[in-house]
Amino acid sequence: MLCICAVVLLLHGCFQWTQLRSASSQPFNGFARVVEDPVAKFGGTQVVVNIEGKRYLALAHSVAGRRMLSSEAGNVLRVEGVRAPLQSTLVRRYASRHIVGTFSVTFTDETILPASPLFRSANKTRSTMLQAARLMPRDDAALFMGLVIGDDRAQPRTMITAFRESGLSHLTAVSGQNVAFVLTVFGSYINRARTWWRLGLTLFLLGWFVVMTRAEPSVLRASMMAAMSAIAFARGRDLSARSALLYSVGVLLAIDPLLVFSIGMWMSSLATSGLIFITPWLKKLLRGPQWFTEPLSTTLGAQLGVMPVSLFIFSSAPAVSLVTNLLAVPVAGFVMLVGMPVAFICGLLITMFGPAVSPLCELAMLPIQFGTRWVWWVAAVGERISPQGIANVWLWAVWTAFLVVLHRSARMHS
Repeated sequence: MLCICAVVLLLHGCFQWTQLRSASSQPFNGFARVVEDPVAKFGGTQVVVNIEGKRYLALAHSVAGRRMLSSEAGNVLRVEGVRAPLQSTLVRRYASRHIVGTFSVTFTDETILPASPLFRSANKTRSTMLQAARLMPRDDAALFMGLVIGDDRAQPRTMITAFRESGLSHLTAVSGQNVAFVLTVFGSYINRARTWWRLGLTLFLLGWFVVMTRAEPSVLRASMMAAMSAIAFARGRDLSARSALLYSVGVLLAIDPLLVFSIGMWMSSLATSGLIFITPWLKKLLRGPQWFTEPLSTTLGAQLGVMPVSLFIFSSAPAVSLVTNLLAVPVAGFVMLVGMPVAFICGLLITMFGPAVSPLCELAMLPIQFGTRWVWWVAAVGERISPQGIANVWLWAVWTAFLVVLHRSARMHS
């Protein structure tokens, strides 16, 4: 049976790979569905669209670009343009997103057809939260949306670089922490339902959150783990974290084998593996005040988990990330947990009553703005002091020596 499953999965993966070479070279005039939110790029608008069942990376300028920029994922547009297959060097880069070619847009109709009800509700929630986020300075609002729902489109290049160089880029990628906070926010209402109703509501909430966060690989993995845990709980069984991770990755790769090319999928899965396998070992190894060893073990476990991919893909593993994560992650957690309901309520009030409630909403969003600014400040300082090259290796050696001393000192006093 295992051999049959392996052969089926292999054939499925080969079929998905061959589909990447099936792009049309013919002009197109008709309706296309927006798959990913448009991004202002290359002096125009770049967006992934679905044309005749295949995904193309579209680029539009001038009036057509401005019209496409006002659309959202799930919308349907009438477009004209020329399709072309991807260059062979780009096939693997875009494989996980199932993009088969490019689409040069020459015309876009000004009429935007609405998305499905699920997409409309998710898009409405995003736009409502954005109403409240705009009460903050522009860059703070961009970072807030990235922390809460992973929308980093408006973040300036300097901010993205700072988060990457300080080892905090995972904060703007929706993951298990965001999923846990969403379940926490709605959990008090869901838990009042009976077992199977509770399961259905939980699965629907997870699916809706996946749509709202645009089905990034990291949120797919986190939501799948949460769904499997919920199913096991409904059946009266316990599902360990390691089993949930193994099953979720297996199911996702069985459904979409091309996720194996997703760096986000690898980073998310390995970070979770570090939390599951390395962090408990570090908690036993490191002795000292719990307020210090608990977050240190968690941060170090996740960093060690992603280090192989970080070194192989990005050729770096910033040692300063141990400090920046300790300083930024708790505050980012506050922004995620509190920011989502507060921003939604404030955005709803602004939509209903207009600018009259803006001062009240600004006051309510002030603590969230401070938290967001703190996370950004930690990333900026971390980037400036982060050593490079051999100095970074030496800093990792210093951290290792510090942990060894901490362990031995705790043992001597125990």
